[in-house]
Amino acid sequence: MLQLLVLGLLIGPAVSSCPKGYDHYNGDIPGWGTSLGSALKVSSREWCARLCNALSRCLSFEHSSKSQLCNLNTGATPTANKYLDYAFCTKQGSSDCPAGYRAVDGDIPGWGTYLGSARKVGSREVCALMCSSWTQCRSFEHSNSAGVCNLNTSSYPTRGNYGDYKFCIKS
Repeated sequence: MLQLLVLGLLIGPAVSSCPKGYDHYNGDIPGWGTSLGSALKVSSREWCARLCNALSRCLSFEHSSKSQLCNLNTGATPTANKYLDYAFCTKQGSSDCPAGYRAVDGDIPGWGTYLGSARKVGSREVCALMCSSWTQCRSFEHSNSAGVCNLNTSSYPTRGNYGDYKFCIKS
C-alpha cells in the first residue's frame, strides 16, 4: 500500500482496518471521545466496536493498537488529521450524506468556493451528483429547507454548523 506524506497530511489508502459494520477514515475528532467514553482500555479494536455498538448515540470510535485505548464519539466523521496510530472507525449507514460522501459537522462561510454557489436543487443527491461531476469539488453543503447547494474546493469546514446545512465530503 502506498501512502504519501504531503504538507503533514497522510494521503492514500487507509492502513488500519475497522471491524465488520464500520468504515475506516484517516482522521480524528480532537480530544478523548465525545462524552460517551474516553481512554477506555480494551484489548482489541473489536472490543472498542462492541462498546460503541452498545450505545445508540455512538456513531464512531477511535482505537490505538499500540496503547490499547478506545475513544467513543457521537460524531460520525473526523474533523482533524489522523492522530498517532489511532484508527477512526465510523458505523456504516450513520452518515446524512449520499453514497460516496461522508458527513462532517461545520460550514465554509459564504456560498461555496468558486465552483457553484446558492444553486437551487431538489435534493441532496442532486447536489452530490453536481459535486461528483467536478474533479475540483471536494465537498458540498446542502440545506433541505432552502433547497440550496454550495460546492467547495476544500474538504474541511472552517466554522461551526450553519442552519440545517449538511457538510458532505467526498469519501
